[in-house]
Amino acid sequence: MNETEYLRLLTYQAEQTNLLLSNSRKWERERWVCQRLLQALNIDYHSDEFGTGQEPPDVRFRDACFEVFMVIDVGRRLNDEWRDELRRRRSAYSLNQLRRHEAHPKRINADELQSLLGPTLRKKARNYRVRDLKLGELDMLAYIDLKHAVPDFNTSFPPPTEYLHHGWRSLSMVGPTFARVLFAHGSAPDFLRNNLGRCVLFDAGSDL
Repeated sequence: MNETEYLRLLTYQAEQTNLLLSNSRKWERERWVCQRLLQALNIDYHSDEFGTGQEPPDVRFRDACFEVFMVIDVGRRLNDEWRDELRRRRSAYSLNQLRRHEAHPKRINADELQSLLGPTLRKKARNYRVRDLKLGELDMLAYIDLKHAVPDFNTSFPPPTEYLHHGWRSLSMVGPTFARVLFAHGSAPDFLRNNLGRCVLFDAGSDL
């Protein structure tokens, strides 16, 4: 693959990411997050096993009822970020034009990583209780997309006590290079309970 072909590939990838971030592709985006978790946990699946209904949940997979949310760095706006990136790639004539200096990401421990889920989980717990929804039937799934921080998995995760008190059936997270099931109650799907408390680390793959 020569430089011109690689630039075309980078531009195509940016175009596809922008489409995936659009409102019309919301369910596909949420399904993609679920698929990333299943791949990390080495769970085989077929595309026709995914479905949806009245939200929540966002995505149904077998007996799982996934409610998907995203965690990103404070101040980042993914849609704006990827629109700008697409313009950059479309206007570039060489790979050198795409180079730019990025600040070195800081390392955060497992406790800090887990705490990033708190704001969204608290808000959803409050809103869902007002709507009289059954939190104990939902499998919460966070997609972690951090640009300015790198998790240190040599540190220990604290007990997810606060999130357990919300009443969710299970809570998992997945990122470009890792996945972890933070908790899963007895009524949660087997594939979540069987991977409870295990950090799965893998090579960088597709991300947003």
